[in-house]
Amino acid sequence: MGGLPSNLRSLKIYNCPKLIGSREEWGLFQLSSLLEFSVSDEFENVESFPEENLLPPTLMFLHLYKCSKLRKMNNKGFLHLKSLKSLSINNCPSLENLLEEALHLFTKLDFLYLVDCPELDSFPEGGLPPNLSSFGIYNCPKLIGSREEWGLFQLNSLKSFFVTDEFENVESFPEENLLPSTLETLYVENCSKLRIMNNKGFLHLKSLKAMRIFSCPSLERLPEKEALPNSLDELWIDDCLIIKEKYEKEGGERWHTICHIPRVLIDGIRPE
Repeated sequence: MGGLPSNLRSLKIYNCPKLIGSREEWGLFQLSSLLEFSVSDEFENVESFPEENLLPPTLMFLHLYKCSKLRKMNNKGFLHLKSLKSLSINNCPSLENLLEEALHLFTKLDFLYLVDCPELDSFPEGGLPPNLSSFGIYNCPKLIGSREEWGLFQLNSLKSFFVTDEFENVESFPEENLLPSTLETLYVENCSKLRIMNNKGFLHLKSLKAMRIFSCPSLERLPEKEALPNSLDELWIDDCLIIKEKYEKEGGERWHTICHIPRVLIDGIRPE
């Protein structure tokens, strides 16, 4: 690949195994204009990615998708990426390790999304990037199981948290002092076994503005009125049959606990 355009800002490579195999010859490291790199590849016989000095220090957005055999993220390939703002890893079923250390050193990282990584079980020692503003975890059951060890409560910049998980053997969510008081938006989606939204997990969320709960068929109860912050002005519920029956305006036994919220949508309908 004799040479890439010197002013290249975004590079996306999907399912080009021969091309990705020559990645260390591309000269990406010298592309000082490159801001975004997206890759989808099996990574056959590749133990970890990215290699040291593969990506340029100017990189701001890194996306990995369907890297089915990738097992580790390489510390040495990340340590110089001090400009990184967004990291998303989607559908990497063999990934076991999200850096062995130093994730907390990425002070500019404000967007972290992890999707369908069932073998990922913990964050590195030192914790999460301190300035995260948006954080999502979808179908990473081992990782979500360690949520009380993440230190989310200390992330004073976190505004949005998204979660999808079965919540096997979890009676209620979120746990007390799991989420930071700065949180403004909470999305809970496809949590098939979750039964109760925990009052104690909401008492300190004084900045919460919007809560969206989608496709949680076992969910029976939302937080009590007293636990919900006065700042909450939008509650959106979709495809939660038990909740719909209990909380709808006409005949719902618990409508009185949410009727003070300015904007309530249940299955796309706003009670009048």
